[in-house]
Amino acid sequence: MKLRIALVEYLNTWPFSKGITLSGLEEEFDFFHVPPAQCAELFKRGEADISLCPVGALSSLPSHEVLGRYCIGADGPVETVMLLSKLPLSQITSVRLDDHSRTSNQLIQILARDLWDVDWDFYFSNEGDAESCLMIGDKVFEHRNKFPFHYDLASAWKSLTGLPMVFAVWVARPGVPREVIQALDDACALGLRLLTTGQHQLQPWQSAYLTEKISYPLDDHKQKALTHFLEKAASLQTPLVQKQP
Repeated sequence: MKLRIALVEYLNTWPFSKGITLSGLEEEFDFFHVPPAQCAELFKRGEADISLCPVGALSSLPSHEVLGRYCIGADGPVETVMLLSKLPLSQITSVRLDDHSRTSNQLIQILARDLWDVDWDFYFSNEGDAESCLMIGDKVFEHRNKFPFHYDLASAWKSLTGLPMVFAVWVARPGVPREVIQALDDACALGLRLLTTGQHQLQPWQSAYLTEKISYPLDDHKQKALTHFLEKAASLQTPLVQKQP
């Protein structure tokens, strides 16, 4: 039976997806290309052996280990995790959340409490327009110009903590062979080499986004940031229940 790997389907995972394709791993494993929240759910249900998992879901996972040298992170503005609003920050009273990632939903609660010192109502809804909403992923590129006020959550986190933000990490269930983890790591490294050497067919804005806004190495600085985020997320008094798409 092939091992099953859940991978986020956003543009920011292009180096991982490209490296996996070129390395031939698509032939060796079964891949699910899904939104971040589904990566966590597949792992929790035992339907994925390895997952690129939102860090906000780590505490709810069954036994696992964080693996590899890479993550989805940002050391400053990320542009695809945004509070978009028709109102300035001081006039916002409620924010619609994004059900694609628990991490960002937790992050905006932390920022509201610890940076902006506001008491907003947070809610999930798929109906109608919202005056203020959290939006993540590729859809931000399409919808951000509909809102006059933009607040980048990774940039706000850096202002609050002085640390980068880690949005997702690779996790594996116990018993996954080390050579599989190494092969996945090597595939990610291959995709990143293609990106940084310009050996791709991306549009200029896509290449700029991936090289300037996304930070992939899971280094010591990001390990510290991850620990700090998880501590702050655990301190939220009323954690929101994640609705699945």
